[in-house]
Amino acid sequence: MVVSTSAADHIYTLRRTPFALAPVIQSFYDHWDPTEKDILLSYLILPLITYKPLHKFLHYAGKKSSLRTMMQEPERLLGLELRIEEFKPITNAALLILRSEMRLVINEDMSVATLGKVQEKNSDEKLLKYARKLAVVFTGENVLSIYRSLGLKSL
Repeated sequence: MVVSTSAADHIYTLRRTPFALAPVIQSFYDHWDPTEKDILLSYLILPLITYKPLHKFLHYAGKKSSLRTMMQEPERLLGLELRIEEFKPITNAALLILRSEMRLVINEDMSVATLGKVQEKNSDEKLLKYARKLAVVFTGENVLSIYRSLGLKSL
């Protein structure tokens, strides 16, 4: 079997590496107030913020934005379950990287707290910004209601 790889394939792989995406997850938690079992939100961050139809909403999201306003246009969430499955291994690896670098701690109640400054050096600025905005959009919601609102029954 011959595998064809182009420069574009390599760039895609480099941009989707857990080392580049770990700071994005940390950026979310840096702007999120820890709540019980919020580690489950880790699995939503990358699938949501990397989905181009959601970028315009996140770009303009502010303190008045909410999960409800995000869901007003259903096309923003198309294929979310499939993207969650696609990003699950990357999310797991990114969480391991963040823990080993002591950039976040996972508490006994499965809440996540950040430690230190987000290492923005090798990350995509837009994704870091969108992760911060997503934390604002999710503010005031609990993990279960977020999953339920997004139509997700399990992880």
